[in-house]
Amino acid sequence: MYALLALTATVLTSLLPILNKRILHDARPALVAWAINAFSLPILAVGTFLLTQCRLMPLSCTSQLPQLDGIFLLALFASVVLNWGATLLSTYALAKADASLVSPLLTFNPAFTLLFAWVAIGETPGLRQSIGVAVLLLGAYFLDVKEARTGLLTPLFVLLRRPGTVLAVIASAMWGTTTVLEKLAIEHMTPPSGPFVALTGTLLLVLFLTPNAFFSAGKTDAGGQKQGWDGLRLHPRALLLAVGIAGIAPLFGFTAIALGLVGYVTALFKLSAVFTIVWVWLFLGEENIRQRLLGAIVMLIGGVLIAL
Repeated sequence: MYALLALTATVLTSLLPILNKRILHDARPALVAWAINAFSLPILAVGTFLLTQCRLMPLSCTSQLPQLDGIFLLALFASVVLNWGATLLSTYALAKADASLVSPLLTFNPAFTLLFAWVAIGETPGLRQSIGVAVLLLGAYFLDVKEARTGLLTPLFVLLRRPGTVLAVIASAMWGTTTVLEKLAIEHMTPPSGPFVALTGTLLLVLFLTPNAFFSAGKTDAGGQKQGWDGLRLHPRALLLAVGIAGIAPLFGFTAIALGLVGYVTALFKLSAVFTIVWVWLFLGEENIRQRLLGAIVMLIGGVLIAL
């Protein structure tokens, strides 16, 4: 069941970079990140209530708050802070670079999780995990492999010089620990509830994003064009679909985290980069899709080796 839930969340979230890319043509990244998360809160709230307070046989609903402890609060707050930074950076990265390039780079997080565990709690990576990191780097190399004709390491140097790619790597590093923290938060509440963590985490994330969003909403671009609320209104269908996905996908994803082993669930989440590149090819027509799809698949294999 957790695998089916994780795959459903993965397919849904793989569409978000495409939708974000469309909206970012006319609206600033901080405002886009805030709007999608803020407008998704009612959907998340209704879904959380139905999943945690209601049962089908017989149909009945109650109102019962879960019991929380200090570790829950610390883990949730830490995950929200990291999500806040990663959300802003990844949205800015999408505004500056191709979605087919940014999405695979966001799958680097298993390598950062491995490094974090090694430094923080002394978990030495094994042979399989070390090979997984090497495969991840190989996949990143393939993202710009056409540059190899000018030098063996040129693809990696070119990749890091592209606008937005460094932001994507930093965002991936931040997201490298959030899944573990969210799993910890779920385990320190009674009864355990993935949707409740998704709702409270998104609510806090929106509060963190609010100053950035409203500050950027009043700015203008280089041509003097305002890129605030008017920019959002230019893409009502893309915004509506993004909000719906942002409200529904976490219900599946966080339930999968609650039910399954975090390593397995994280590995399944990595499939989103492959799906995103397919959507990019179908809807955006970006260049170098074949080599980036190859790079994303190789990076997926590396992520699976690390996570499993």
